[in-house]
Amino acid sequence: MEERKMTTSHDEFLKHPVFSFLRWLLNKPSGDQIARELVINFFDTHGACQARIANMDDEGNLFFVGDFGFEKTLTGTNQTIHEIKTRTDEIARINIGPDGYGWSDSGKYLQIRIDDCGHARTWLTLGFAAPVKDKEDATALCRILALPLGNYACFNLMPNRQFINSNRSNASRSDFSQRQLQILQGMVEGKTNHELASDLGFSVSTIRHETMRIYQSLGVSDRREAAREALDRDIF
Repeated sequence: MEERKMTTSHDEFLKHPVFSFLRWLLNKPSGDQIARELVINFFDTHGACQARIANMDDEGNLFFVGDFGFEKTLTGTNQTIHEIKTRTDEIARINIGPDGYGWSDSGKYLQIRIDDCGHARTWLTLGFAAPVKDKEDATALCRILALPLGNYACFNLMPNRQFINSNRSNASRSDFSQRQLQILQGMVEGKTNHELASDLGFSVSTIRHETMRIYQSLGVSDRREAAREALDRDIF
């Protein structure tokens, strides 16, 4: 009886939406494919018809990496922080609460902010054909899927570096924050993330996230390349 109960629990776990989503992400889908999957197979019961995924950099600029169902796709485009602030559409007017999500006044759009997931902050916007009746359930599902989506988007859906910043390939000392310079100096000295965290008084997670931003700015993929680029560019 106990074995049967454990088997049942295991089967139920495998059917959980977040597990299904994680397993599906192993296929390395594009941003547009993810947006489509969310609409058709995860939020279909709520009447979803649109989804949009965007990454935001440290300056507040948006880079659209996934789109489905909207009249005009924004995938591959960007909006500067100035452009974002001047928008007046219904989605732009959504008030994001302290929990990181918000609904439009019409109840037809849900937007969620996914914080601190590596390279950038990710935003997911879902559109529905009619005002959603069970907002609590739709929000709960969205928040469950948010973490794996955010991590995947930040590490697999970042736009081309030239698209983000045409000067990235020529990054110099002024392109890095003081914290990033300290971490980059540690890389040159051969220090690990744990050693840097101890020396600088930050968490290992913070060091890791800043390291990924440094990689992105330099156009490299590991610590050795980052250290070499720093020396080649006379950053120190």
